[in-house]
Amino acid sequence: MWDQSFARRGKQLAMCLGAAMTILVLSSCSAPQGNPADGKRWYSMHHCFACHGPNGNDGKGPKIDNPDMGFRKFLGIVRNARSPIMPKFPEEKISTQDVADIYAWLKTQ
Repeated sequence: MWDQSFARRGKQLAMCLGAAMTILVLSSCSAPQGNPADGKRWYSMHHCFACHGPNGNDGKGPKIDNPDMGFRKFLGIVRNARSPIMPKFPEEKISTQDVADIYAWLKTQ
């Protein structure tokens, strides 16, 4: 009798821990909410326009307006573009929230 009750509680605990871990993983994978108005300002302040143009599609660099990639990929490129021309922007230079704002603004272009 005790063994069945213990086993049942163990299964319940395992299910709760599994659900909690799933929620934790999914919440850490989601992109922060971006603010397009702030994104336009950050885009200018970080001189993105110098290569990508004022609208993200009219400069000498790659077109980045209305990006067809997810936020995490975009963030990865901003952090480490693997390009000799584009500078790296670590968290100390531009926060993930600011990148989310730029991404949101580019989505409106």
